[in-house]
Amino acid sequence: MLTLNAGWFGLAYLWNGLHAILLPAMLIGLVPLALKNTYLGALTFFGLMLAMLTQPIAGKVSDRSGWMGQWGRRRPFVAFGVAVVAGLLVLMAGARSFAAIALIYAAMQVFASIAEASLQSLLPDLVPADDRGRASGFKNAAQIAGFVVGVGVGGILAGRGQIGLALIAMAIMVVATNAWTIIGVVEQPVKRMRRGRIGAADALRSAYGSFRIDRKAAPGYTRLLTGRALLMAGYFALQGFAQYFVADNLHAADPAGTTALLMAVMGVAVLVLAVPTGMLADRLGRRPLNLFAGALGALATLALVLVSTIPQLILIGGLVGASVGIFLSANWAWAADLVPPKEAGRYLGLSNLATAGASAFSRLLAGPLVDGGNALHNGLGYSALFTVLALGMFVGTVLLAGVPETRPVPSEPVPEPATSDRHRPQ
Repeated sequence: MLTLNAGWFGLAYLWNGLHAILLPAMLIGLVPLALKNTYLGALTFFGLMLAMLTQPIAGKVSDRSGWMGQWGRRRPFVAFGVAVVAGLLVLMAGARSFAAIALIYAAMQVFASIAEASLQSLLPDLVPADDRGRASGFKNAAQIAGFVVGVGVGGILAGRGQIGLALIAMAIMVVATNAWTIIGVVEQPVKRMRRGRIGAADALRSAYGSFRIDRKAAPGYTRLLTGRALLMAGYFALQGFAQYFVADNLHAADPAGTTALLMAVMGVAVLVLAVPTGMLADRLGRRPLNLFAGALGALATLALVLVSTIPQLILIGGLVGASVGIFLSANWAWAADLVPPKEAGRYLGLSNLATAGASAFSRLLAGPLVDGGNALHNGLGYSALFTVLALGMFVGTVLLAGVPETRPVPSEPVPEPATSDRHRPQ
């Protein structure tokens, strides 16, 4: 379980440290101060939209290609994506303009999505259905451990003005942890599919097909993604704008350090609950835990409207973290149950429509909402944001109540892609 999920530690270290700490700090001095939320929201929106579009296509390719057959379907794509991301992080350390940061960030989203699409497919490929809750718990524990360390180290280094060093540390961490998974996981060799040249129209049809959901093959999956999106939008928006809330409303002397503490508390709550919740999901089912987590998250988010001190913020942050820990473990196991085994890469890539899509749109809309509300009255923008997010999370919880619990029992190994003779020379 540790080897299977080690790569998630490094990727969580990257994205959480970057989104919560480094990007907000890097934009100060490069964008108009009164529009910093809008710039941050727009930047992350376009990057995450690229991720949202990339993952299903990358997952579909890894399902079918057998690019380097002796290494299996997934690991070559993980290695390729991670190597490029590490190089881009080094480039970002030397960026000195908003345009440069934006271009590098966008490229990072694309290549990280190539790696993530295959990394997440290892779970349904290799783990039996009756053990996926536990595997999902380990996955989320690894992600939250990366979250805690990423925001902690990022907060310390950003507080010292060492943002370049923080980015290089991210590159090292991403490579090291994913190397652990790539080397340690055993995939069955696959045969490379042989194909002739594909025309532009065929390529477009294939790309479009990457986003299709077969409701018979994956009953309830569309509803699951919609509910997940609404809940994740709340979590991501809180993370993305926490540092500015701490600075503007709570007037903390060290906003980056205080935000790092908040994220660490949230992360510890998730870390403590991730594995036990995943194991509990194997016993009690996925739906009850998803509904409890959604309700808790909505109430805790709404309570942020009343926060006026840092200790209050930390307390509410712990409740939000508990909600995240319960939700992610149970929800990911639910998604792995619902996807067709032969198309696990593509369908779990579609889960990024909910994850990255929710993150993208929540940040895009939250930025102008906060800046516009604050222009009318100091602090009004953040109160409006928390209220809207809580309402969305409640609606998402209601949607999840209608998703069936369907498990592929008995679990079947994914068959190797067959060699295609269609385009062989005669």
